[in-house]
Amino acid sequence: MQKFELLSPAGSMEALKAGIQNGADAIYLGGSSFGARASATNFDNDELIEAVRYASLRNVNIFVTVNTSVKETEIEELISYTDFLYKIGVSAIILSDIGMASLLRSRYPNMEFHASTQISAHSLNDVLELKKVGFDRVVVARELSVEEIKKICDTVDIDIEVFIHGAICVSYSGQCLMSSMLGERSGNRGRCAQPCRQSYKLINKTTGKIIDVNGNYLLSPKDLCSIDNIEKILDTSVKSLKIEGRMKRPEYVAVVTSRYRKTIDNYIENKVTTNKKELKDDLEAIFNRKFTSGYLMSKNGSDIINLDKPNNIGVKVGEVLSFNQKKNKLKIKLCGKLSKGDGINLGGGNIGRIIKNGEIFDFGVSGDIIEIDFIKSVKPKTIVYKTSDKSLVDDANKSFREGIENKKIDLNCEIFISVGEKAKFTLENIEVYSDEIIEKSNNKKIEIKNVLEKLSKTGGTPFNFIFKNVFVDENAFVPVSVLNNLRRCAIEKYEKEKLDFSKERIICSSNDLSSSKAKKVDNGKITLKVHKNSQIDNLLEDCSILEYVKEIYTEDFSLIEKYYDRLKSKGIDLIYSALGVIRNEEYDTVKKYLSKINREILKKVQISTWGSKNFFESNFGTEKFNIDTYFNIYNSYSVRFFEKYFNAEDITISQEINKFEIKNLVENLKEKNINIDMIVYGHTRSMLTEYCAMGVLTKDCHKDRRCAECARSDYALKDMENREFRLFQDIFCRTEIRNHIPLDLREDMKEIFDLGIDRVRLDFTYEDSEKVYEILKECIDYLKNSKRINSPNTFKGHFITSVN
Repeated sequence: MQKFELLSPAGSMEALKAGIQNGADAIYLGGSSFGARASATNFDNDELIEAVRYASLRNVNIFVTVNTSVKETEIEELISYTDFLYKIGVSAIILSDIGMASLLRSRYPNMEFHASTQISAHSLNDVLELKKVGFDRVVVARELSVEEIKKICDTVDIDIEVFIHGAICVSYSGQCLMSSMLGERSGNRGRCAQPCRQSYKLINKTTGKIIDVNGNYLLSPKDLCSIDNIEKILDTSVKSLKIEGRMKRPEYVAVVTSRYRKTIDNYIENKVTTNKKELKDDLEAIFNRKFTSGYLMSKNGSDIINLDKPNNIGVKVGEVLSFNQKKNKLKIKLCGKLSKGDGINLGGGNIGRIIKNGEIFDFGVSGDIIEIDFIKSVKPKTIVYKTSDKSLVDDANKSFREGIENKKIDLNCEIFISVGEKAKFTLENIEVYSDEIIEKSNNKKIEIKNVLEKLSKTGGTPFNFIFKNVFVDENAFVPVSVLNNLRRCAIEKYEKEKLDFSKERIICSSNDLSSSKAKKVDNGKITLKVHKNSQIDNLLEDCSILEYVKEIYTEDFSLIEKYYDRLKSKGIDLIYSALGVIRNEEYDTVKKYLSKINREILKKVQISTWGSKNFFESNFGTEKFNIDTYFNIYNSYSVRFFEKYFNAEDITISQEINKFEIKNLVENLKEKNINIDMIVYGHTRSMLTEYCAMGVLTKDCHKDRRCAECARSDYALKDMENREFRLFQDIFCRTEIRNHIPLDLREDMKEIFDLGIDRVRLDFTYEDSEKVYEILKECIDYLKNSKRINSPNTFKGHFITSVN
């Protein structure tokens, strides 16, 4: 039977112990730097050492998150930090910055590297490419189904990790800029402000009407719960099952870990888990935003989103019958158990006494009519939810309190006691001897069982001794102090050797990626990216743009040959810009579309997914790749990576680094044989999501086709500050959410070029052809004649102010 790994989160030492004592095989956690949950308590360096010690002695692996995008000025600090992690014996580091992965791979030959979910691996092709560049494990996107995961697991020979429980991001991880575009907190830097948990209204832009969708939280997902489907997930042969929750309290970690541990063990032992309802009730009681089986089970739309509330729902336990204002008593008809000390959604602190028929009880059960002390009026028929279960929390706390060892490690032992010699005790490969020569007893013979009993007193340690060979001279006199000393010395030596990572943790010199020998190509000072080919119609009539524009990107298949030929005749290349997500089965659809067009068009392609390189090379003979901004390129190592491994000619840097960080990046490239591009205009893609907010218009919409209602109008989400975020769908009905206001750095272009940027990019989404031409002409007039650009928009993104 395959060995499955249950991977639990820890935001504190208490949470780590809770996970391990309740059955976790591995723990993932963050240190004080470079982790994607900067708001968690996290571990300082001393705590990390203690965490590794505690886990290693119990045969539990520690994975540390270093899964943020890294700025140029932070690289030395990161290396120092990862050197520390490597030396103290961390089992793996979780990375999302490809530049840092390429730097560290050669530096730490005996360290595992895990590709974070932030790296956006959503297909077999993505996983194969990430394996090729040096990752030992890939955390696949939460959006994948069990069928897609099984195909990946059946094909690749590296570990695959999937989320099975906890919070879901509405956007593909690593593809969300919404938090940073609305403020300074970047999800790619571990500081997401969670704009998805805010309220929005759905607007029909065509009619101007607000659409009633029976709820306000249109982007707030339910929590993933896989307890009902764990067997289907295990049948995929996935290696690691991951519980989300580094910001959750230790009791949460204990409850969730123990319930999944039981279900997984039953599967391994070919048993059926008969009490899943009871297990799921506990999972709901500890925390839930309503549960969904998620994309794993091909759910979508209303199955994924909780429109009502963005935080803990609790468990329904009753309904208010009345409130007695004189006596400050709330009368409730129960449909579930409610106990003294529990918390409810109506506020008022924890439940005190529970009154039934004038008598005081510690709890009430389904069917009971009870009264509780309450000071504020509540309307009849108000639903009562239990948001905290005292009994469940108390039991969870008992499972990992100080001195508890639920996870005992069997160690093989031998004991040899002979009169006239020193006693020898062997623990695994450790040998210890008594200080004294064993003397002959003057009294009764020694009993072997008493010797073994004394040696086996391993309380306070995680060890259980299994005696393989025993020789005890029955005439020997062995004081208890000798046996205690043998045991103590053996355990101390065993622990010291177990925790000595110095022999295998040799740090090698890092391999700097040198620049390619390819000659740098002049691709113009300005490029455009359009959503529809018709947006460039007006440009076709003006040859004056040729001085600045040599390439235009398009996301549009339709009439691409016609537009390619017309632009080519004017000296401009039209370059296909591939989709931001391409799933397993979608590659066949893309191949079908593209096979109909002239392969000459696909000699160079712009890509933003890991698997696209091999797909285009093998199917269309693509020779050059332009790298889109969605790879989150923050530093020179990432630039060099794509230059070397992806044969990149033009690389668009992240939209989250400021002008000083850009200058540092460019200066550290030294020789630069590729073009560095930067977006200076456009409604930034804030999110890319499988969830379709317009799906509420058609109750049975399951994204297998664009419904007529969806295609008929344009839609937007309006937040509480009346900012409107336009919605787009790609050919697979995947939704892009665009920023409410366009980035506009056109009057900063001269400064941008002075920083070392080779080319600026204008991104067009819903601008018409006339507007596209106007914006481009303003750019050319500014560069050529220093003519001011009269733009009503002053949004500079992060050019001035850096993200946190």
